[in-house]
Amino acid sequence: MKKALNIIGITALAVSISLVGCRKKETVEVDNETQSAVDNAVADQEYASILPTVNNHAINTKGTGANNNKTAAAPCDVLNFLNLTSSVTVGGTVFPMADTTLDVNGKYLKAPVYELDLSAPTCTASFLDNKLRSGKWNIIFTGPLKKAGSQVIVRLVNHKTLNKITYSCDNFIITTIANNTVAPRYVEYNIKLVNGVCTSPDWTIKYSFDRTFRHYFKGNPEGTDPVTMVSGTANGITRQGKPFTVSIPAGTACVKHKSCEFFDKGIIELTPEGFKTRTVDFGNGTCDDKATFSVNGSTVEFKLK
Repeated sequence: MKKALNIIGITALAVSISLVGCRKKETVEVDNETQSAVDNAVADQEYASILPTVNNHAINTKGTGANNNKTAAAPCDVLNFLNLTSSVTVGGTVFPMADTTLDVNGKYLKAPVYELDLSAPTCTASFLDNKLRSGKWNIIFTGPLKKAGSQVIVRLVNHKTLNKITYSCDNFIITTIANNTVAPRYVEYNIKLVNGVCTSPDWTIKYSFDRTFRHYFKGNPEGTDPVTMVSGTANGITRQGKPFTVSIPAGTACVKHKSCEFFDKGIIELTPEGFKTRTVDFGNGTCDDKATFSVNGSTVEFKLK
């Protein structure tokens, strides 16, 4: 999910299933569909990076209502306030552009828009994976980031990774559900990705999701390592035109510690149309680049990079 799946490991799974059929000397359904798992990872790894990136930059930007607002020195450490005089329409809703003035209920009188320029050299380092990116994000705040009921809407403008894959969508909407101030402290968000499209010169992947992200600023239990837990659903269409669905049950939510580059715990259930559900298991909490891929009773280990 965090990184594109290791093709060698997945190919080994298909081979192992075939060998099992040979040993039994009977007809066994060979399920070697792996494109959905790969394309899910290609889409999900980039779209899932939007929330933590917005949150990290909002923390350093005055006027966003985030935690410990401060002004950072590096250009990409903060969001650039756009003092727009005209409105912008997102998903049929018109947002008038103005300053960050709040009313008595803590809502912005008019929605401020900030910009994150991914082409700035310091922006590459602002993502944990240090992947080369270009383009811009326009980020609209309808209220303080940590206030329940507030929304943050992100518009991707020519967002591209590695000068190869372009990511776009109709809407990327972050809604703050709760701000728990009792230890272990966390903020919980609902995130909807509507009609995401990933394109390269050779293929197109379509992807949408509706998920819950719970971010513990000091860890769970509290300590020194912030952690994010992810659950919910997704659906997409592979580069081969085949639909698939994804489920991350709350009971097996994916866990991402700030100190670890990968998900270190959690289970994803992925079902390509016409095939059985397969699972991707990220482990028991140990930080490493290993995960397992299981289908039809066969399991293989693969690397997340």
